[in-house]
Amino acid sequence: MILSEARATLTLALPIVGTQLAQIAVHTTDVVMLAHISDHALGAGALAFSLFWFFWMFGMGLGIAVAALVAQAVGRNADDHASVREAVHDGLIVTGIGFLASLAILVAARPFMVWFRQPPELIDDAALFLHLLMISYLPGVWFSVLRSFTAALSRPRPALVLMVAGVLLNAAAVYGFAFAAKLGIAGAGIGSALANWLLFLAFAAYVARDADFSRYRIWSSRWRSSWPRLREYLRIGGPIALTLASEIGLFSLAVQLMGRLGADEVAAHQIALQWATIAFMVPMGLSQAATVRVGLAAGARDHAGVIRAGWIAIGMAVCFGACSGSLFWIFAPQLIGLFVPDAASPVFGLAVSYLLLAALFQVVDGTQAVSNGVLRGLKDTAVPMVCAAIGYWACGLSAAIWFGFNSPLRGQGIWIGLVVGLAAAAVMLVWRFTWWTRRLRPITQREQTA
Repeated sequence: MILSEARATLTLALPIVGTQLAQIAVHTTDVVMLAHISDHALGAGALAFSLFWFFWMFGMGLGIAVAALVAQAVGRNADDHASVREAVHDGLIVTGIGFLASLAILVAARPFMVWFRQPPELIDDAALFLHLLMISYLPGVWFSVLRSFTAALSRPRPALVLMVAGVLLNAAAVYGFAFAAKLGIAGAGIGSALANWLLFLAFAAYVARDADFSRYRIWSSRWRSSWPRLREYLRIGGPIALTLASEIGLFSLAVQLMGRLGADEVAAHQIALQWATIAFMVPMGLSQAATVRVGLAAGARDHAGVIRAGWIAIGMAVCFGACSGSLFWIFAPQLIGLFVPDAASPVFGLAVSYLLLAALFQVVDGTQAVSNGVLRGLKDTAVPMVCAAIGYWACGLSAAIWFGFNSPLRGQGIWIGLVVGLAAAAVMLVWRFTWWTRRLRPITQREQTA
């Protein structure tokens, strides 16, 4: 049964991981293009991405709730198309409202960067790039809603195919606007926005025409919701969004802290963070697969299946983290050299030192991400949100500020804070799932006896 569950998890997870990697490849393309424009463009882009990703991941968290709701609905009754459709509609509505709220807040991005004493020479271009990125927000989070819907039905491959095509589309669009049209950093933002909208529209059309998905009538039925339904959706999705935003917020604030150290530190941080983000896409994909597998078992009241699916997913995350951490540790100069060819550049040396520290948190980062996904499958989101906030902010942020500004470590001290925060969150989230295993096991034994 263990091998069967591991195979089922991997079968579901691999296309999701591929989709996540393709999605981050779109972002990596933007970073590479910005780096080739200039160090100034890369630094400005880093400041913009740090703010954009906080709000975008909040919206992604709201959309991910669809996977848990759909999986449990299918686990209870595979023919309950109405509950599935309502979950998707509520996800699209809530993420749309989240977009409007984020847009209203990010209007004040420039004053925030000034108040946070970012390098003055970067602020104008960072604000411009951020406003263009916001055009990508809505199609990006709606794509995540549809992806959660298809993954919960064990059909993650369409999203993967589209995202792979999206990498090429984004590269062509960004290159065309940034270099061929000579719009520079503004062109990178325009190209990325265009690619994101085309991807979402293609996915929406596919969902409408595919035989397996069209029977749920996502687009052909009226979008009817109610406050009780939206409140229930927010009860699940709100903590997920806040948890993801807390983690991304820690990394986003780390960029702002780096900005107080200097432009070289910001650019180096962005490059090291890019590799850490690429690696994180694997446990993030595993996390979404774990949500579906645990949700299906929970909906069917298969408590032994919940426990088995949860621990297998966490074990996979630990194994992958050990592998990615080893690669970062051994090949740090070569990986940084793909972004900064000049080894004599101060940015190169700083980025290598940051990536070595990123190697240290690979296991705990994957563990906390997948543990969160396992708990989402049980619709347990409020307590994990508190655990994550304590780990990321109370432990991680305080350590980053202390080591970064009260010791000679500077930027390395900020990365040490990231290690501390992720490790603390991992310990608490694994403890939470352990609590669930103790709660479910007696029920399992009674059912088996009966």
